[in-house]
Amino acid sequence: MIEGHNPELEAAKRLDAFVDAAFAFSVTLLIIAGAEPTVSIEALWRALGRIPASLGAFVLIVMFWMAYREYGRLVPRRDTVSTLNALAIVFTVMVYVFPLRMLVQAGFIWLSRGWLPGEPIVRTLGDLSALFRVYGVGFAVLAGLFATLYFRALRHAERFGVAPESHRSIRISIEVWTISSIAGLLSAALTFTPAASWAPGFAYWLIPVAITLREPLRRAWSRKGGQPTRKAS
Repeated sequence: MIEGHNPELEAAKRLDAFVDAAFAFSVTLLIIAGAEPTVSIEALWRALGRIPASLGAFVLIVMFWMAYREYGRLVPRRDTVSTLNALAIVFTVMVYVFPLRMLVQAGFIWLSRGWLPGEPIVRTLGDLSALFRVYGVGFAVLAGLFATLYFRALRHAERFGVAPESHRSIRISIEVWTISSIAGLLSAALTFTPAASWAPGFAYWLIPVAITLREPLRRAWSRKGGQPTRKAS
């Protein structure tokens, strides 16, 4: 059978095309959520002032989209569970886009000391905690869905047509998304404690630190156990 007409591969391509379209729609929602009619020069300047917040939120949405694109490159086939997992990602992204924009916009308003335009979303520390809580849960769920998606691809590598040389990339993705999900849960949990108001946001800065340290810690753990460090296949 010609690979280009393989039903499983065609189904995977259709699913990936749908997910791509859903991410594009999410970006549209991101823009529409902060839009207002530009019927005057003042409205035009306000619209331009919202560009940094829109760009920041756009970059985060693209990060998730690129992760799914990478999954599509590494994993040629799908099954029912992976399809449902992908659809869950689509649904979560469409819900997540609203607290994402609100948090990024609030952050840019605070950093600019009110110079950048936007609605005063956060008026009290309680508002800030609630926003971090909703965002953290959404981020953790979305990252967890990606970790699950990659985990099943590695666990059923032969069924999904995953090449042996792709195992290491998938294993790294599992670790990265698991770390990200834990950071989101930590951020949400910190909103229930008497921690400083900035602490929930600081939790996300632990992601690059943990990703950087994971390999040295793995090697140190292997040496401590008296076992040779095994390179990921």
